[in-house]
Amino acid sequence: MVETAEQPRFYGERVRALRHARGISADRLARATELTVRHIYRLENNERPNIWGTTIARLAQALGTSCDYLLGLTDDADAVR
Repeated sequence: MVETAEQPRFYGERVRALRHARGISADRLARATELTVRHIYRLENNERPNIWGTTIARLAQALGTSCDYLLGLTDDADAVR
């Protein structure tokens, strides 16, 4: 039997928690990532099951974290890569 690695999962609650911890409004994050505020809220509530890598990268950069953190591959929110 061949074991397959589980695909990384996007964790919207991490976006919300970091946004609040860093004092960033949804509007400011939307402008920084070129997304709409509605899109930010939908991502935070995991209502967007498919998310582009470029979107994850923009979110990570705007929040000062790594893509790995947003994908649940690390628990270190301050590990910027």
